Amino acid sequence: MRHVLSWLALFWLWMLLAGEWNRQQWIAAAAAATIASLLVGRVRLAWVAGAWRVPVAIVVDFAVLVWALLRSAVHREVVRGEFVRRPWRSDDEGLRALAGLLATYSPNAYVVGFDRERQTALLHDLVRRRSSEAPL
Repeated sequence: MRHVLSWLALFWLWMLLAGEWNRQQWIAAAAAATIASLLVGRVRLAWVAGAWRVPVAIVVDFAVLVWALLRSAVHREVVRGEFVRRPWRSDDEGLRALAGLLATYSPNAYVVGFDRERQTALLHDLVRRRSSEAPL
C-alpha cells in the first residue's frame, strides 16, 4: 500500500511540475514514479543528506577549473592532474554507486573506480582539492 501511495504522489508531482497534459508526459510520469517508488525503500535518507553540497561544489569547482586553465594558458604549462586514493569502508553497493555518482558531478574530479580489497576509491583530480571529491 505504501508503494501505491508513493507512486501516486510521485506521478502527480511529475504532472504538476511538467505543466503539460499530453500522452508523453503521462508516460514519463508513470515511468519516473515507478522507478522512484521502487527506490524509496532502498535509498536511505542519510545517503542523500549531503547531496545539497553537490550543486555548490559544481559552481566552485568550475571556477577552480577555469582558474587552472587560465593559469595554464598564461604560464604555458600543461595541467595534467593526478590520481588520488581515498579510503572507502562501505560494502553497500547502493551507497557506493550514489557516492560515485555525486562525486563525479564535480568538473574538477571524477571517480575512476572502487577497490573492494583495499577499501579505497580511486579518483582523478585536475587540481588537487579535497572538497571536489565530496561525498568521498
